[in-house]
Amino acid sequence: MNRLKELYDNLDRIESLPAFPAIAFEVIKLTRDSSSTSKDIEKIIEKDPNLVSQILKMANSSFYGLSREVNSLNHAINLLGFVQVENIVMISVMLTSVKKLPLHKHFNRDKFLEHSFGCGVTAKIIANMLNLNFSSSEFSGGVMHDIGKVLLDLYAPDALDEILENAYKKGLSFYDSEMELYDMNHSLLGAKLLSIWGLPNELMDIVEYHHNPKEANNKLLVSIVHVADLLTYSEGIGFGGNYAKFTLEEDEGWKIITNNVTLSDKVDLELFTFKLYEEIAAVKELYFKGN
Repeated sequence: MNRLKELYDNLDRIESLPAFPAIAFEVIKLTRDSSSTSKDIEKIIEKDPNLVSQILKMANSSFYGLSREVNSLNHAINLLGFVQVENIVMISVMLTSVKKLPLHKHFNRDKFLEHSFGCGVTAKIIANMLNLNFSSSEFSGGVMHDIGKVLLDLYAPDALDEILENAYKKGLSFYDSEMELYDMNHSLLGAKLLSIWGLPNELMDIVEYHHNPKEANNKLLVSIVHVADLLTYSEGIGFGGNYAKFTLEEDEGWKIITNNVTLSDKVDLELFTFKLYEEIAAVKELYFKGN
């Protein structure tokens, strides 16, 4: 029996399927509507004390170094901007979803979260370095890219064990291992979940094609997340079940990037790595303490 295919076919009929928080969905709709005001967003966010706390925490972080404390939610929204507010919402949703995971002997939820946030931060850094503006989709998509693995851990833990063991024994990526065993993958599961949740198409595009960016609608955007995923693994940030080796210059996502943007002859990898760890540490400080 193909447990992954069965899960995919029945995903929309699972009564215990994690729901995308209605408040978070409303916030994302508003942040992407050019006619929205900070007051509109404030009215929605103030209903969720956790989101209020996260936004005020971000506004008062060392990123901004303000001389006085920000106590007003509306002031915080204006200070952060709609893009960052959406990022906070996506992080909150990921934390809520992963908290539902049962303890698993092979799948470390803390390391999974570290990889997810690391991918989002790395994608953001890459986009900034290349002067690309994706209106936060690279960060949100990076954070959510492996949400399908959460579904495997919740509803097909035995299959997840098998995929991880096969990947470890054969030196495969998680994706190649699940395709070898089940001819089905977490990317498709994750994209279907986002479709059920009614999230924006560019996020579904990232989640579904982050292992195959040449098949994506927005190839450049998805390639940014794809390369961020690889770099996060290579730097040992978190864990997602990937045991495969790669060469960046031969990677299809990297080729898409280099064919679409002008890169300097020499990328300062040492500086890039320093920025990467610095920003990931900041994200963990902001979102993991007290959650």
